[in-house]
Amino acid sequence: MALHLKKSMVWNSAINSGLCVAAAIVIARMTEVPGRLLWLAVLAAGVALVTFLRSAARIRRLTLAPLQQLASYIRIERDSPLAKQQVDWSVIDDYAVQLEARGFRPLGDFTAYPMPASLIGVAAMFTDAEGGTMIEIQQLKLLPVAGRERMRDGIYFSIMSLVGGNIRVITCNHKAQAATYLVRGEHDVMTAEPSKGLLELLALHGDTLARLQQETGKAAATGLTVERYVLSIREAQAQAQQRVNAMSGYAIAGLVDQFEAAGGSRWAPAMAELQALPQRALQELDRAFGAAGQPPVFHESLVQHAR
Repeated sequence: MALHLKKSMVWNSAINSGLCVAAAIVIARMTEVPGRLLWLAVLAAGVALVTFLRSAARIRRLTLAPLQQLASYIRIERDSPLAKQQVDWSVIDDYAVQLEARGFRPLGDFTAYPMPASLIGVAAMFTDAEGGTMIEIQQLKLLPVAGRERMRDGIYFSIMSLVGGNIRVITCNHKAQAATYLVRGEHDVMTAEPSKGLLELLALHGDTLARLQQETGKAAATGLTVERYVLSIREAQAQAQQRVNAMSGYAIAGLVDQFEAAGGSRWAPAMAELQALPQRALQELDRAFGAAGQPPVFHESLVQHAR
C-alpha cells in the first residue's frame, strides 16, 4: 500500500469522473439531449462515487484476506527432497549453534500454512529452558509481485514472549510495514529493527521484557510451545479481524497513510491498558483457540508432499 492512499482514492475518483464527463460532452454535442448539464453533473457524481466505493471495498478486502484462514504450521522433514532443494540449512544451523550455547533448545522446523503464493519460507524454532521465549530463525525468499515492495531475501529472526499470558511481545528484524500494523493483536508490543542481528535482538527483547514486567507488575508466561505460539497468532488474527471489520476502506487507507508518515518501527498499547489486563493462564489460550472444531495446528509434513 502506497503513501497518500486516501489522496489516491480521491484522485482516481476525480479522474474517472472527468473522463466520463468528457466523453459525455462529446456525445451530447452530437445529439440533442434535454437538460444536458444536469445529466453531466449526475454522471460525474455517479462515476466518482462508484470509483471511490470500489477502491474502498478493495482496500478492505485485501486487508481482511490474510485473516480469513486461521494460522497453522507444517512440520518440515529436512531429509525430504523438497526441503533439501529449497532450504540452505547450513545458514540456519550456524545461528542454531549460537542459541544452543545460550541455553535454547530446538523445537523443529516448520513453514506457515497457508503460505502466500509469492513467498517461500521456513522457520527453525527454539525455546529457552522455561518456555518463556520463542525464537524463529526464518529463511525467506519473496518472489516478485507487481506493485509491491520486495522483501529482502535471506535470514530473519522473530522473538516472542507473553507477558501476563496475554501481552504478546515481539522483537524482529523485519521491516515495519503498515500491512503488519493493520493486522496486529490488540495487546501486541512490537519492535522491528531490520539492522540488528540475532544476539542484538535477543538482548533488546530481554530489555523490553524486563521493562514491561516491571511497569505492568506481570510476569512473563512460561510453558510456551510451538502449538501455543501458533495459537497466539490465531488470537491476534481474531482481534485484528474484529477491528478491521468495523472499519471502512477509507478509514483503513487513513491508518495506512498515518503509519507511513510516522515511519515508526515500534508500537504498543498505552501502558495503562496493559496494566489493567488480568493475568491469564496459557490454558485459557489453549481452550479459546485450540479447542475441538478448530483447524489443526499442524498440517501434514512436507516429507509426505515430496514423495
